[in-house]
Amino acid sequence: MKRKFVLNLLILFVSIFIINLQTAVAVAPVTEKVEKTSFKVDSNQIKDEEAEIISRFSLRNKFQRSPEAQIRSFYNDFNKYSEKNEVDKLKSLYSDSYVNNDGFNKNTIFKMVVQAADAYKDVEYTTTIEKIEADGNYAVVDIHEFAIGTTAKKQEEIDDYGLVSSDLYYTDYLKKEDNKWKIIATNVKSEKVALKYGETKGMPIEVIAPKLVPAGNEYDVKVKTQSPNGVLVIGSIVNEQIVYPQVQKQDVFKSVKSGVLERVLKSNEDNHNEYVAVTIGVTRASIEPPQVVFNMTGMAFIMSRVNIFNQDKKINISEEANNDKVSR
Repeated sequence: MKRKFVLNLLILFVSIFIINLQTAVAVAPVTEKVEKTSFKVDSNQIKDEEAEIISRFSLRNKFQRSPEAQIRSFYNDFNKYSEKNEVDKLKSLYSDSYVNNDGFNKNTIFKMVVQAADAYKDVEYTTTIEKIEADGNYAVVDIHEFAIGTTAKKQEEIDDYGLVSSDLYYTDYLKKEDNKWKIIATNVKSEKVALKYGETKGMPIEVIAPKLVPAGNEYDVKVKTQSPNGVLVIGSIVNEQIVYPQVQKQDVFKSVKSGVLERVLKSNEDNHNEYVAVTIGVTRASIEPPQVVFNMTGMAFIMSRVNIFNQDKKINISEEANNDKVSR
């Protein structure tokens, strides 16, 4: 940016020099002793070059000032700060009045950000801006974000670092505060998170759950997986309200027969959004006379967001659009 600015100043300086030169040539000699110059200037050519310089300068300024360009630069900084765990700089991109559709404010969000920064490392983000709608000091931005990384610590029982992946579709609402864009609200529409250790890293695990459910209603969740030969796979399905601090439900594990696990859940009546939380465990048997010992060789935790709405508000959603497949 700085180099472009210097270049533009240089172009303007040259333009002014040419204009001054034109003026100097056009002035009549003061005395007869002044030697006449034979230097000829094509005024039309100067005007054409001057117009081109002004046009290019205006276009560059227009591009730099456009809200779309500013917002794309804003999210480039967002990614950079996220990957480098520069929490203070990341925090500066949020308004103090920020709130998301889970009811979390700025302070709560950044407590979670700090915890995540301590728990995971080498996280890489890929952010795709799908749509920008800017109107004056306000903007609405639709975003698809994918992230992948590893855990900072090993899982002791399996003796392996975890592989974490996150896939989100969300809408950010931005406002200019003191001439700087700030995120004032977020609506997370779809969220899929998977954490895998050991043998589960190579296992396809698909969670089929709705994206949107009325409060206090039952909904079906199905898990499909393919396991290696010679292993026993167990799993559990629960729903947990998205609150902070998180309250975990007691898991009830069942054997995953024929690669399918299914459960009917009931959404909460507190109008909190939920995670469908799936846990998969992989064990292998080994003979250690005089007994058979089962060792845990893989573990996976998969979460799929279910947004809860008040059933007094009528929302028409087709069954096909409502189902959300999580494949990891």
